[in-house]
Amino acid sequence: MSPEPSLASGSLEGQRVVVIGGSSGIGLATARLARAAGADVTIAGRSEDRLREAQRALGECDTAALDISDEAAVGALFAELPRVDHVVISAGTLGPGAIVANDMETLRRIVDQRLWGAVNVVRAAAPKMRSGSITFTSGGIVARPRVGGAMFTAALAAVEALPRALALELAPVRVNTVTPGVVDTPLQHTGDDWQARLDARAGALPAGRVGAAEDIAQVMLMLMTNGYLTGEVIHVDGGGRFV
Repeated sequence: MSPEPSLASGSLEGQRVVVIGGSSGIGLATARLARAAGADVTIAGRSEDRLREAQRALGECDTAALDISDEAAVGALFAELPRVDHVVISAGTLGPGAIVANDMETLRRIVDQRLWGAVNVVRAAAPKMRSGSITFTSGGIVARPRVGGAMFTAALAAVEALPRALALELAPVRVNTVTPGVVDTPLQHTGDDWQARLDARAGALPAGRVGAAEDIAQVMLMLMTNGYLTGEVIHVDGGGRFV
């Protein structure tokens, strides 16, 4: 069977793309590219102010304020949509993840946001999908753990394992994970030395620079429009995992 014309041409005309975490950074860049490819876009995030700003930047799109770990809120979002073609999950925050130094509530919150939140989205979205794709977002910490990030490492490693199983369980819906390296997004802009930190990381990367949100968004778009990729973990890290 030949691919659908919309996939073969790289167009998303007439398709519904839902970006969880679409109000800033990688999610917003992905929503922008999907809109440019003709998709009807829904973006979701926790901050209503950021969603309004993103909506102004994108033009016509739908928005939903929710926490990805809130199963009922995620379910309500997808229940309102008549169909879903592609889902991108880029929601998640950075924070302390040391096992011994944090209380269990903090550690559970990390897993709720990074793993169970993704499961909430899959459970709500999949019944609305006949084909298309679901794309998770992981992180370089899985391959290169850092002191204080053990819980994040464990949660994101689970996210990288999900597409291999879900590619079988949800077929013909395609399921993949994108693993970015260091990307210059608002999440990185903490502390007075954030620019110096990014410059130092750039100098150590084979690519010679840190990533931009658009670098990752281009891969997200490719996974929506390439009908033969499923069950994969794709690293977009400027070669960072090799150094």
